[in-house]
Amino acid sequence: MRIAPTPLKASWRPPVQNAFRHLGYVLFAAIFAVAPGFSKNHSDAPPTLMVRVEAPVADVLKAVEEVAQDQIVHGTYSYEKERILYGAHSASSAHVFGKWQGSGTVFYKVADKVLSPRYFKDSEDIGTISVRYIVTPADANASIVQVDAVFVDARNVHHPSVGNVESSEYAAVQEHIRNIQAKRLQLQEASTAAVPLPSTPAPSGASQPSAAIADPIQSVTVPELKKHVEALRHQVELRVTEQGAQLKSAPFHSAATLESVLAQSEVLIVVVSPYWYGVETDDGHRGWIHHSQLEPLP
Repeated sequence: MRIAPTPLKASWRPPVQNAFRHLGYVLFAAIFAVAPGFSKNHSDAPPTLMVRVEAPVADVLKAVEEVAQDQIVHGTYSYEKERILYGAHSASSAHVFGKWQGSGTVFYKVADKVLSPRYFKDSEDIGTISVRYIVTPADANASIVQVDAVFVDARNVHHPSVGNVESSEYAAVQEHIRNIQAKRLQLQEASTAAVPLPSTPAPSGASQPSAAIADPIQSVTVPELKKHVEALRHQVELRVTEQGAQLKSAPFHSAATLESVLAQSEVLIVVVSPYWYGVETDDGHRGWIHHSQLEPLP
């Protein structure tokens, strides 16, 4: 199977968003499992991406819903000159997956009349891409997110994904979670910086409120948030070892090399598998690095 490298576009983040890009989520594990009974004509079943996300369930549901409605199938394309696949739409179901019988909230995104999409096995015809997202609460502040993708051509042949679409769709979900939480932090910071309105004088003899009671956000919340940001940074970032690293297009030694990453470069962890990390570099490039080429931050 030939896997071509995906040109990855660098993204610029506003200062506030960049400052809080790691807050509110910690990615614990990603499991590529086999979904039985999925492929009609290929022996290779498509990968299922399952990730535990440490973020409030409401934030995860909102982020997944936004990605399901963004009109893009991430991680694939049809034409070399246009490497973003537009034209998708959210849907209430996708017949290729059948009716979901499990727990959780299910979202679907479908793109019709797609010509030979990349990163689906042996896709050489026109057909439909279906993406399914399942969000299952793990606890009040964590969820399990599952992403599946499959291409069905005009002959009703099922072409399994090679994993690029699932990981790219999940990366888009992460970006939306970061945006949701960054906006919340901005509102909290704005409230601490706001000039207090004149208060009604207290009756004679009444005690005045202390500074801590009058401004609890300034005295407690902001320092705690800063400590939380730093702690999360060490959990979701790693550093390239002194030998440097190769950024791969897929989690295999034989996959195409997208670029060489310099020693001591810091990378953001996007997806975790037993031997490979899906990462984002400082310049916004995404790919895979073997775990032996990364080390914790000092």
